[in-house]
Amino acid sequence: MTDEMRERLARLDPMHTGVPTEPTTTESSRSLLEDIMNTPIEEKTESKPAPRRNLVFGIAAVAALVLAVGAGFVFAGGDETPTASAPLELTAGGEDIMASCIAFSTDELEAVADIAFEGTVTSVDGDTITMTVDTWFRGGDATEVVLNAPQGLEALIGGVPFEVGSQYLVSAQGGNVNYCGFSGPSTPEYRAAFETAFAQG
Repeated sequence: MTDEMRERLARLDPMHTGVPTEPTTTESSRSLLEDIMNTPIEEKTESKPAPRRNLVFGIAAVAALVLAVGAGFVFAGGDETPTASAPLELTAGGEDIMASCIAFSTDELEAVADIAFEGTVTSVDGDTITMTVDTWFRGGDATEVVLNAPQGLEALIGGVPFEVGSQYLVSAQGGNVNYCGFSGPSTPEYRAAFETAFAQG
């Protein structure tokens, strides 16, 4: 070993020159060297981050899934407007149409009616009268009511002439329209009576 090489090694050796060293020929130095030579070298492999392209594809796949679910919801009727309720059908008249009448009062009106509404006649077709409901007082939520009149009483139910475009107050019990003043053309006074009778729902 040349002097120049010794000087380079000395400059690279972090050990201070004053520290005593053990010759390589001693038994302990040989044992230490043998341990070093027999120790297997473990190579650590660093995990590489996933390529950015895979991340982009993953985000795109999630976005596509969200769009597909949203489209399925729309096509399945998720934002579909609820359909209107079916028309309510009532029987307008019966065999006892000429039965004796009780005197009209708001208390009697409340007692004899499980259905009460104000509506406008939209059509009169033979024995069928169709009305659009303007106000419900009791017993329903349909937007349309159909009155089925018995044969021979077309457009004239219990003495009430139902005319297209006119507004009426109708009460009914058990699916049958009430007469004797408990159903008839709408007037401010008659409407006030209905409002009073059904004030509690």
